[in-house]
Amino acid sequence: MQLPRLFRTSVFRLTLAYMALFALSVGALSAFIYWATLGYLDTQTNAIIEAEIVGLYEQYERSSLRGLADVIEERVQRDTERRSFYLLADAIGRRLAGNVQNWPAGVDDARGQWVDFVQSDSDTPVRAMLLRVGPGFRLLVGRDIRELTAIRQVLRRASYYGITLTLALALIGGVLLAVSAERRLAELNRTTRQIMAGDLSRRAPLKGSDDEHDELAQNINAMLDQIEHLLDGMRHVGDSVAHDLRGPITRLRNRLETVAAAANPNRDDLADCVVQLDQVLATFNALLRIARVESGAYRSAFTIVNLQPIVRDVCELYQAAAEERHVTLHGAAAEPVEVYGDRELLAQMLTNLVDNAVKYTPADGVVRVELTRDGDTARLRVADSGTGIPAADRARVLQRFTRLDRARTQPGNGLGLALVNAVTLQHHGRLSLDDNAPGLVVTVELPALTQPRALR
Repeated sequence: MQLPRLFRTSVFRLTLAYMALFALSVGALSAFIYWATLGYLDTQTNAIIEAEIVGLYEQYERSSLRGLADVIEERVQRDTERRSFYLLADAIGRRLAGNVQNWPAGVDDARGQWVDFVQSDSDTPVRAMLLRVGPGFRLLVGRDIRELTAIRQVLRRASYYGITLTLALALIGGVLLAVSAERRLAELNRTTRQIMAGDLSRRAPLKGSDDEHDELAQNINAMLDQIEHLLDGMRHVGDSVAHDLRGPITRLRNRLETVAAAANPNRDDLADCVVQLDQVLATFNALLRIARVESGAYRSAFTIVNLQPIVRDVCELYQAAAEERHVTLHGAAAEPVEVYGDRELLAQMLTNLVDNAVKYTPADGVVRVELTRDGDTARLRVADSGTGIPAADRARVLQRFTRLDRARTQPGNGLGLALVNAVTLQHHGRLSLDDNAPGLVVTVELPALTQPRALR
C-alpha cells in the first residue's frame, strides 16, 4: 500500500485526532502531577524554613543578638547533613554567625522575602527567607533544595518522554489500524469491481470476526443476492412475456389477416380481435401495476382502511359468479379490522384471491373468506375445496407468469398471485399458502391498528 494513500484514509485521520487528544490528556495529567508534587514539596520546605525563622526570632527576643548567634552556631554544628543554611550579618553584609560565608549577591534585606540562590562554595541550590533583627542586622535562614530541583527535572523529563511515547504509540497503532482497514476495504472494492465487470456470482469475503466490516460484507452480499434475484426475475419476466403473449398476438395477427382479406368482415371476427387485444392489454396493465406496487408508488396515498367492508363488497361481487359455477361462497367479517394502507390495492388483492378460489373450485365446492383479528395482526383467509397447489410449487406460483399445467385451461396470465404477494409485502405483511385438504388456503397477515375506529 502506498503511504500517501494510507495518509488519506479516514482511519488515519481519525488516528491523528486521537493522537492530539491523547497528547493533551497526557500533558494535562503530567502538569497536574508536576504541580501537585512540586507544590507539596515547596510547601513542606517553606514550612520548615518559616518554623526556623519563628524559633530564631523568639530566641533573639529572649537573649538578644549574642544569644541568637550562639543558637545559630549550635544548629550549624548539629546539622551534619548540611541541609540547613544560616547567616547572621551586619548592615554591610559581614558574617557574624552561620555557615553561609557571604550575603547572596543581588538579595536585599526586605523582611519576609523568599529568595533562591546557589551556595558559592558547594554549588548547592538554596531557598531562604530574610528577616531583620535589631538595628542594622539581617538574618537569612535557608534549606537545601537539591532534591526538589532533581524531582522537578525528573518530572519534566517524564512529561516530555510520556507525551513523545504516547504520540509514537498512537501513530504506530493508527498506521496498523489504517493498514488493516484498508486491506478489508480493498477486498470489498476488488469484489465490487469484479461484479461491475459482469461476474454477478462474486461475493464479499467474510473473516468471521463479526465486526463492522463483516456486517458491511454481509449487507453487501444480501444486496447482491437481492439484485441477482431481481435480475433473474427480469429474465424470467422477459421469457414469460415472450411466451405468453406470442400466442394471443399470433392469433390476433392471423385473425386480422382473415378480416383484411374478407370483402365483408365478420363482426364476430372483429370482436374476437378486440378480445385478443384486451388480453394483451390486461397482461401489460398487470405488469405495470405490479411494478408500481413494488416501487412503492402507492405509499404516499396510504391511509387508515377498514377491511370489513372490502370483504363484504368482494364477496357480494363474486356471489353471482360462484352461483353460476355452482360454488358456495361464504364471507365472514364479524368485526371491523383496520390497517394502514391503500384501499384499492387491498381490494384488488382480495379480488384476485377470491377470483382464483372460485375459478379453480369444482362444482358443489365451497369457498370461504374470513376476516379475523389476532392482537396486532389482521388476518385474511381465503380457503377453497379445489385441487390445491402442491407444496413444491407454492413458492413458485408467487412469481410472475407462473401457471401450473392444470391452470392452462383457465383464462389468465399468471400474474394474480404475484400481485397479491407484491401488495402484501408493500403493506409489511406476510403471505402463506397451505393445504386445505382438499383445496388451498391462502392467508394474508397484515399489521393491524391498535384500536379500530368503529370501536372508539
